[in-house]
Amino acid sequence: MRDKMDLVVKSAVFRHVVFWALYITYELAFYHINSGTRAPVIHFVVFYLLNIGLFYFNAHVILDFAFFRTRLRFMNSAALIILELTIYLFVKYVLDNMISGIEGTPGVVKFTKQYSSYSIWRGLYFIGLSIAYWSMIYMEHFRERNHRITAEQLRTKAENLELENRIITVENAFLKNQISPHLLFNTLNFIYNDVYHKSERAGEGVMLLSELMRYSLVSGDSHDQVPLSDEIRQVENLIRLCRLRFGDQVFFNFRRKGKLTGIKVIPLIFVTLVENMIKHGDIGEESCPATVELIRMDDELIFRTSNPKGSSLPSVRTGLGLKNLEKRLHNAYENRYRFEIADLGDIFSAAIYLKI
Repeated sequence: MRDKMDLVVKSAVFRHVVFWALYITYELAFYHINSGTRAPVIHFVVFYLLNIGLFYFNAHVILDFAFFRTRLRFMNSAALIILELTIYLFVKYVLDNMISGIEGTPGVVKFTKQYSSYSIWRGLYFIGLSIAYWSMIYMEHFRERNHRITAEQLRTKAENLELENRIITVENAFLKNQISPHLLFNTLNFIYNDVYHKSERAGEGVMLLSELMRYSLVSGDSHDQVPLSDEIRQVENLIRLCRLRFGDQVFFNFRRKGKLTGIKVIPLIFVTLVENMIKHGDIGEESCPATVELIRMDDELIFRTSNPKGSSLPSVRTGLGLKNLEKRLHNAYENRYRFEIADLGDIFSAAIYLKI
């Protein structure tokens, strides 16, 4: 990238050098043919340097400042050009007298009307060239800027269209996916009705599974809060389903303390902890049963699970892990919660503390 920039700069410098070389050659040839006189080389070197300096100073200092850093662009540029021309006239007069001194005839240049008119015309000539040069540069600049703006607008429009297409795709996928839960629940209802006549225990299991899945699907992606009683009922359903599967081999204690009415929580946070305990913990130790505690203490709600570590008993999964649970808690409660996990040798515990 840097090499490319260097190449661009060198190319621009080369074009300018060639332009001034051709221009000076043309003027000197024209001057020699028409006047037939020869002036000292130093005279041409000094005054072409002065005029070229005026050319670039007017373009890159005066016009840039007037048009890009002031509000009254044309008025300010005219005033600055008049000031610039006055300084140019003074500098030219000083240089003329210095060159005359070098040539051995000091003080021969007089500030006459003819001298000032010629000098002002010469200065205006190079200022005019400078204005044309500046205009071409910034016409190209504005053209490129407009091209970039147009390209950016087209890119934004394309991104918006792509986003709209994605939204439509997601909506279509969502509508298609609505078929799956309805089909699932209808199938579960059919299985329940058929199985219940043969095994009341199996029928109850299907019913509990159906209710858990319905709650998970309906509430799992919701940011709205649900009554605490709904969440407690699903925790109880999960425990009942586990007892149906394993009977006397499962040992749970579910303790509740405090006033638990009138409280709302985001769904599936307590269900997730119980599911994690059933899946990864050993809930078959009669001497050390798994415990689930729900406690209301003033303005704080505490939900705690504790279980021996050991064999894993797979059960219903909501698809939410502990990391996702903590993210949901953070998004919903920010600084109004604590989520603690403790690994104490043979015992694993997890607890959620919510400010209510």
